Amino acid sequence: MRLRGVEWGNVFNSAGGRSFFGEGYWWHALAAWCGLRYEGSTFVSKTTTLLPRKGNMPLDDAHQPMVLRPDCIVVKPLAGVVLNAVGLSGPGVRVLMDRWREDRRKRLRPRQMVVSYMAVEGTPKDRISEASSFFTIVEPFVQGNGTDFTALQLNFSCPNVGVDSSHLREEVAGVLDHAKRLNVVTMIKLNALVPPELACELAAHPACDAVVCSNTIPWGQLKERIDWHGLFGSDESPIARYGGGGLSGKPLLPIVEEWIADAVRAGMTKPIVGGGGILSKRDAHRLLDVGAAAVELGSVSILRPWRVAGIIRSVNERLGPSRVEDAE
Repeated sequence: MRLRGVEWGNVFNSAGGRSFFGEGYWWHALAAWCGLRYEGSTFVSKTTTLLPRKGNMPLDDAHQPMVLRPDCIVVKPLAGVVLNAVGLSGPGVRVLMDRWREDRRKRLRPRQMVVSYMAVEGTPKDRISEASSFFTIVEPFVQGNGTDFTALQLNFSCPNVGVDSSHLREEVAGVLDHAKRLNVVTMIKLNALVPPELACELAAHPACDAVVCSNTIPWGQLKERIDWHGLFGSDESPIARYGGGGLSGKPLLPIVEEWIADAVRAGMTKPIVGGGGILSKRDAHRLLDVGAAAVELGSVSILRPWRVAGIIRSVNERLGPSRVEDAE
């Protein structure tokens, strides 16, 4: 997928899938032997906020989970689903920028990466102001010395931080107005609950280069499409104490597939990165078949890690060579 004259690749890692710096989590090393490899894909950082945020998954000094099995995440491999309410735990962007810069100085960080960000203040006006402050802080990093290629993924879809999305039109436009001054590739990440027609309107903003769909589906939504009780044995979320969480995995694939097809029919003019429920090569090709320009892999790294390398290879073979800039 080529944006602003730069090749960004055909496969993206979902925000959070490889932590903040691409090193992944403790179990990644154990799963690497069976195929959990990310060569040929583009790294997307775990979503950061402007200020430090405790969230529901405490992190240690290395920004890794402090416990092996956080109780804000429920994994059901046989059903092919993950329910999480991490809540954007993180140290804030200033701390992350110091590490990103140091990694680049040591040539440990790929020159091309995608920084994911979400504003979390209480009102759309406050979130727009918060985003403006974020852009001011990251501007020196994303623009670098003119040779760094860093994109932004603006997350408007996390269900676990208590943000009301009913004013999405106003908020997305306001955030993108501020993002223009960075003059870098900017993607907006929307939930599959956003009407495709509205997504077309949001994506028409001149600062938006691509649309990412989807994030998780909040607990209890789309009951006609998702058998919540059948998946979890109850009408109450097993992580209700954290707000219910959001669902990733197998049930999302037909929902995202339909959303992409509807967005294309509605006149979407920006490339779509499709993600949600991709657990096999065939799943990835289903999203490409209906109009996705690229795919994003997330929960497959947990649910079917041995398939990750093969999915990446299959998508790249279909869409053609797609070399992104590696660390020098």
